[in-house]
Amino acid sequence: MALLSTLVKKYKSVFFDADDTLFDYPLAERTALLASLDEFAITAEPETVIAAYKRHNRDVWQAFERGETDQATLRIERFRRLAAELGISDLPLARIGSFYLEALSRQSQLLPGALATVRALAEKFPLALVTNGIAAVQKKRFAASPITAYFQSIVISEEVGLAKPDPRIFEPALQKIGVQAADVLFVGDSVSSDMAAARNAGMDFCWLNPSGTPVPAGHSPAYIIATIHELPGLPGL
Repeated sequence: MALLSTLVKKYKSVFFDADDTLFDYPLAERTALLASLDEFAITAEPETVIAAYKRHNRDVWQAFERGETDQATLRIERFRRLAAELGISDLPLARIGSFYLEALSRQSQLLPGALATVRALAEKFPLALVTNGIAAVQKKRFAASPITAYFQSIVISEEVGLAKPDPRIFEPALQKIGVQAADVLFVGDSVSSDMAAARNAGMDFCWLNPSGTPVPAGHSPAYIIATIHELPGLPGL
């Protein structure tokens, strides 16, 4: 754990990102993709397809975060790019997009230590979950997981019409819990959405950074942790 701030405050609430912070999104994504390849008889080497999809999905989501596209387009565009790369001219984009989302919605696997960490913090703080996600998918995943019982507020970008890094996405949770942004520690893994959203909102940020990536220029997270297990021991918590 790295403490990057010399000032230690006592937080009144902790907000979390969902995927890659608490939920095992790589496993969920892989499971849903493999089911999609089988359903639509895509015979290309699975690891090649998965790597290509992840690249296109990342690019389209980043465009969404920049406000350059919407989620309806995102659902199809990532598969359009994938089909073009694989040379598949007759892939039914809308159908595979819908099938993939339904398969993804059945995946609620958590990262190691996530449930225990959230349970421990819920004994001391009101918690919120704030995710950039497709509502129909995230709501099913959250409903199937025991972790969501510990959150007083769950905010899904599609439902509020705002997405991280727009700081306004935090407003429903701040209002429901009754705290100010300055009194919240936000925990997440993404630089472009989570870290930027915290900076824009005036929240302290705890960066879950298992790969040890250097802090990007222009950002100053209050804490950096390699695993979620480290979170309850941070100063101020």
